[in-house]
Amino acid sequence: MTSPTPQFIDINAPFEENPEPSWKRTWQGEELLWKVFWGWFLGGHGVILGCSIGFMVIAMILGFAVSPTSLNAGVVGLASGAALLVLTIVPYSCWISVSLWRCAPNCLSKKWFYAVRVCVVIYAISILIPILKIFYL
Repeated sequence: MTSPTPQFIDINAPFEENPEPSWKRTWQGEELLWKVFWGWFLGGHGVILGCSIGFMVIAMILGFAVSPTSLNAGVVGLASGAALLVLTIVPYSCWISVSLWRCAPNCLSKKWFYAVRVCVVIYAISILIPILKIFYL
């Protein structure tokens, strides 16, 4: 009877997983669709909306603290929060739309491929209509 041969594990072997950040893999269309949709699309919009509303409330309260008798100070806070929302949501919308489009084939069923593509088209239209109204009215 022979003794089993020892197995050696190379602890300095290169890491097998892709070291690129998730946002870059998402942009390149290499990430799974469910991660992009649920994590980046819905979660990202929740974070942006939550931070923008929080900024609006804080700016409005600070405006009222500086000038308690003036409504203009609160309106300036709300307007600055709305401007921050627009300045963050437009580039994010471009990035997530392209990312969803590119990651659409990375799913188990073709129905999700088509559903996400339809969702991206509707989403792009819903973002572009208010922007076009601002510049063309």
